[in-house]
Amino acid sequence: MARLGELLVAAGLLTVTQVEQALRAQVVWGGRLGTNLIELHYLELDPLSRMLGQQHRLPAALARHFEKADPELQRRLSPEVAERFSCVPLLRMGPERHVVIASLAQLPPRHLAIIADELAVDITRLVPAIAAELRIRYQLERVYHIRRAARYLRARGKTIPPFPDFQVLPLPREPELDPAAAARLAPPALPISTQEMAVFRPPPEPSIPWEPSAVPASVLPTGDVTERSVAPLHAPPGPPGAPAPDEPPLDGDDTYDDLVPVAVIARTATGELDDLARHDTLDDLAIPVESIEDEVTARQRRKYVRTIADAPSSDSERQTLLGRIAIRKAAVAEAPRIMAGATLGEATRAIRRSTDRDRVADLVIDALDRFAPTCEAAIMLVVRGAAAIGWRSFQRGGNALGEIAVPMEDGGLVPRAIEQNTTLRKPRGELDPIDQLLLASLGRSTGELAVVPISIAHKVMCVIAMATTDHAPLAGAEAIAEAAGAAFARLIRDASR
Repeated sequence: MARLGELLVAAGLLTVTQVEQALRAQVVWGGRLGTNLIELHYLELDPLSRMLGQQHRLPAALARHFEKADPELQRRLSPEVAERFSCVPLLRMGPERHVVIASLAQLPPRHLAIIADELAVDITRLVPAIAAELRIRYQLERVYHIRRAARYLRARGKTIPPFPDFQVLPLPREPELDPAAAARLAPPALPISTQEMAVFRPPPEPSIPWEPSAVPASVLPTGDVTERSVAPLHAPPGPPGAPAPDEPPLDGDDTYDDLVPVAVIARTATGELDDLARHDTLDDLAIPVESIEDEVTARQRRKYVRTIADAPSSDSERQTLLGRIAIRKAAVAEAPRIMAGATLGEATRAIRRSTDRDRVADLVIDALDRFAPTCEAAIMLVVRGAAAIGWRSFQRGGNALGEIAVPMEDGGLVPRAIEQNTTLRKPRGELDPIDQLLLASLGRSTGELAVVPISIAHKVMCVIAMATTDHAPLAGAEAIAEAAGAAFARLIRDASR
């Protein structure tokens, strides 16, 4: 499958430099490449969706299709299935009333079978379509009340500033290990996330009885359909220990051999397949352009990142908040704990060698937990526009922290540590109001708040906020942050290749 960035450049929609900047932003901000392109204002949602459709050989679900969505049809799909598969039913189309399902990734047949069962339609009547990640997550929240993570919300302010232009990314030398330590240190295992593999890896293309070039799979007809061919679905039960029937296989080259995506191929009344491919209006689902909400209406109902400064609505609520040490009832899902290295030196070395952004964050949190005993709680915050948004966190004792976002315009240790690129700390009694809220968000009412910057080529894009005991040494946390900065610098450098 062609890469999205290559397709966008080949189509003349973006330059190589713009794609590289989005790839670099993806290393720090997370999300999909298309999401970062939208946030950097390099691309709009509909052109992105069209290109995703071309990449996945699926119809593109555009703004007008979501605007015409059938609420009754959407209610038939349970929120659990919608969230699990990141999909939203849109509408019925054509004389045979095929049901269009929009998703942010290609849905394997097993998932389509579950969706068809909930919608009470035959699987052959499903028409999978592709849409941009930001649009799918917004629709999941609007239709099914599935809350978007702060990562996918807009920070208050005019816009997200351009991602820093890292022209040269010097990689600090790794500290030398003594021979005995080097002998004990084995290269850490760096598996690719199986969850990401399941999302991005498409099944083999189905065998089509006509010429493959005759009708692009992203084309759907607007007229009457006289003949349809549906690729067969084969999903026999696997051997003991195999994935459950409703789960796609996660790895192995031969596990996709009998999973063929549902593909609807259409003939016109005259059988002129080539004529379909020549209509520019058929590159997406054919729905009239009308009743689209204007930009003013969209801005009025726009939802922004809710920061810790927004949580209390009154002084009394603020005092109650600080008393009970909690500002969020919905806890952030904790990632499985990943351990690497028996010493701090080995742990930081594993962080430097990491080749995946989420693994970097997991190893940072694990190292703080194991090698910073005076750290009672910590969270990695990523700077996006006017807010620093929580990423990975831990609280000693195992309690999950709530979702935390810190405003960058209300003062406090976080923006100052970023501006000065240095570690800052203060005891509880000397903290500004915003820092008191941050300490409370970390589950502590005593001790100190420390903010350690993670510098990437001398630019701070994320920090570690820590609740520590009074006068606790921070050298270990700074070594961990330095290793994380080196890892991110390597990932950003590699993203430009």
